[in-house]
Amino acid sequence: RQFDVEKNRITTGFENFAGLPHRIETVGQIANVRFINDSKATNGEAAEKALACFDTIYWIAGGRSKGDDFENLSPHFSHIVKAYLVGEAADTLAHTLEGKAPYIYVDTIEKATDLAFQDAVASKNSNTVVLLSPGCASFDQFRDFEARGEHFRDVVDALLKSKGEVVELNLKDKGGAAA
Repeated sequence: RQFDVEKNRITTGFENFAGLPHRIETVGQIANVRFINDSKATNGEAAEKALACFDTIYWIAGGRSKGDDFENLSPHFSHIVKAYLVGEAADTLAHTLEGKAPYIYVDTIEKATDLAFQDAVASKNSNTVVLLSPGCASFDQFRDFEARGEHFRDVVDALLKSKGEVVELNLKDKGGAAA
């Protein structure tokens, strides 16, 4: 407003902003299921921010822990329909989730994404989110959070192409520009 930009243009900009790469970034949507890449969430505090953003979450979490006990996430466990735990920190996350939110162990992000999508569709909930917000470093399986996020984006892209019901496809190249 300080630069005399019209209110409707500002509103449109906010409504269409997909997010920065790997930071609560919408990478696609099929029917009522939106896919969010928050690979930059490499600790519990960062994952907490993403969990607070959504009401119906199929959460992909895990990697190499930075020593978090993840108890700070408990206020948001009611938003988690199911968690898909990967990597070295899976047991720690499972311990924290025990009796508070359902979870399963999954060995890869591909399998976690596919299972989360299947579960989200079967639930018939509206406004569901498959959220990659690991709360852990990526070094147990990837060179860095960016490689993990790119991998998730590629997995989502393949899923979107295979389902043929693409509502939104917002994949970006490594430089952040629209593909």
